[in-house]
Amino acid sequence: MQPSRRHVLTGTGALTLSAGLGALLTACGSGSGGSTASGPATSGTKAVDRPADGKSFPVTVQHKYGATTIKSAPKRVVCVGLLEQDSLLALGVVPVGVTTWLGAAKGEIYPWAKGKLGDSPLPKVLDSKKINIEEIAALKPDLIVAIYSDLKQADYTKLSQLAPTIAAPKGHVDWGTPWDETAQLIADALGKHDEGVKLVKSVKGDLAAAKKAHPQFVGKTAVVATPYEGAYIYGPSDIRSQIQHALGFTFPAKFKDIGGKTFGGSISAERTKEIDFDVVVWLDSPASVKSKLGGLYEQTKAYKEGRTIYVPSSVSDSKKASTYASAFSMVTPLSIPWVLKRYVPQLAAAVDGKPSTKVKIIDE
Repeated sequence: MQPSRRHVLTGTGALTLSAGLGALLTACGSGSGGSTASGPATSGTKAVDRPADGKSFPVTVQHKYGATTIKSAPKRVVCVGLLEQDSLLALGVVPVGVTTWLGAAKGEIYPWAKGKLGDSPLPKVLDSKKINIEEIAALKPDLIVAIYSDLKQADYTKLSQLAPTIAAPKGHVDWGTPWDETAQLIADALGKHDEGVKLVKSVKGDLAAAKKAHPQFVGKTAVVATPYEGAYIYGPSDIRSQIQHALGFTFPAKFKDIGGKTFGGSISAERTKEIDFDVVVWLDSPASVKSKLGGLYEQTKAYKEGRTIYVPSSVSDSKKASTYASAFSMVTPLSIPWVLKRYVPQLAAAVDGKPSTKVKIIDE
């Protein structure tokens, strides 16, 4: 069974999300406007078509369900995807609605993004378990973004009756659109193509600088996992794996096909000892990993040589949600620089393979 995206988020199994947005949409209301569908986007098609006269609008952006035309600058954007608010804020647009995912910050606006909010009110938080068309319609959106999601064609059609709707670009697994493509797609929809290019370039510069400063990362194997139905391994298409790749790490060939066309998959608890690579990141606490997997991981060289990073979902095993765990999973142009300051030192301590070099657990 494939778990939901949220169920395997922190490794606790406490946060659950119904599988598929198709099961979430209720009672489709009618609306004006909407997306201009021109058939499925094809490879080689430009991601955005801009007016030749240099004006920002209208713009037409391509995604897996075709093309969406935005006629004027969006002012009331609703996020059906789970993390698009960060890209919007980075580009100067405060969403009027967001979909709950981590639930660790008011309005799903986290410390790394809060400064971009200014004096604007927090967005309305929509229920991720039961997305309600009427509730979205009440926000009077002029743009709906559903990129970091598993939006289906039928659901896209329903949302498009309310406002121009943007789905994930073609060619990626559900929940697997790279952070830079998400940011640029949103920038294009906002008529801010050049600002998007500049934003992505800046964050990629941070990643490249971290990689250059740590040549020992290059070529080392690294994997992110969490105890769930045995041991759940986040595949190479997962956004956290993508960050490791940007830092020079490689995904283990042994599990390159984990999950097939999804963002990851589980192996049985009995196979836990196979998770033995240059760096292993567990989205859980040390005690919980040991308890849930019967102490098998502690028999690996990765554990014995101090090559393990733990990212618990709560601070000091309390009920307070970990901001770091949230940032680690919410890979965006705003969260990445915040994470790198904490994650890179952990990776450096882990990759040296010396048990005497302790890998600090980020307790914030």
